[in-house]
Amino acid sequence: MIIDWEHHYLPEELVLKKGGKIEEKSTLFEYGKPRGDLNPELCDVEEHLRVMDAVGIDVAVLSMAVTSDDTQTALEECRVWDNRAPEVVRRHPKRFVALASVPPLAGEKAFDELKRAIEMLGLKGVVIRSQVNGLSTDAKELYPFYETVSVLKVPIFIHPSGLRQGFSILNAPYDLGRNVGRELDLIVAMARLILSGVVDDFSDLIFVISHKGGSIAAVKERIEYQFGSTGSPGTRPSGSRNRLPFDQSLNKLYFNLAGHHGGMISVRCALTAISPKRLAFGKDYPQDFRGDPMNIKTFIENTRKLDIDKESKQAMLGENARGILEL
Repeated sequence: MIIDWEHHYLPEELVLKKGGKIEEKSTLFEYGKPRGDLNPELCDVEEHLRVMDAVGIDVAVLSMAVTSDDTQTALEECRVWDNRAPEVVRRHPKRFVALASVPPLAGEKAFDELKRAIEMLGLKGVVIRSQVNGLSTDAKELYPFYETVSVLKVPIFIHPSGLRQGFSILNAPYDLGRNVGRELDLIVAMARLILSGVVDDFSDLIFVISHKGGSIAAVKERIEYQFGSTGSPGTRPSGSRNRLPFDQSLNKLYFNLAGHHGGMISVRCALTAISPKRLAFGKDYPQDFRGDPMNIKTFIENTRKLDIDKESKQAMLGENARGILEL
């Protein structure tokens, strides 16, 4: 079984609300900067199924990350998503599962919406961004959200932020925010989850980090050198609270393979530091592989050609995701 853990769907009414057009691609801008593409395929479920059949995807995990920093607007959009996504799943129960979307800083209203989405509508997890209103994943303001999800016993999918705060160096006319900034922010978000002790404080939570953690494997050795591979407080700068060695905490997280347009260099890099048991296939459709979605099939075939055992490849392509989602 092949499960795609990063498959974006947007109900038609939200595409239009964000200024998109149903028949053509447009770009969503916020504060004068490109935040994301509004591809016409986003709301076309039949096109999703056509591509999935053509490339060999059995199940897609539908998600929508909150795009507005305004709490009320975000909550309204999430309610639309939480109502529409289950309808897609009900029409095609063997092909789709969906993750809830809520603004995690919106308090009890958001938590009530999350409970409704999980307990009444049958969504399988929740998605947030790597920054929430400028706060990273270790912010104490997010602890009530983590506590709520912990009670619900569903995974948290961390998707890249559309616009990030604190990265003014990326302000250049090269779209560095999307090309470099998203990956950098994911590395920061993942490292802060571990070094702050969030992973220890919420040891029962399942986190799935997008884009291979921003290619965290490439800088893992540097982080371990700075913070001590043994986890001994005497070897680390003050302030870090992780009780387990960094690499042990890293291997409590999951990561998907999306975000690099099917590039196998990033996959092989991920495997140098992340166990195949902690990797889940993902292709970021339709935002990735634009122009020719059949390249997704090549990505799957290249994953099957990796120089690792067959069981590990099966785990990456579907079994890990099936276990997380209890399918």
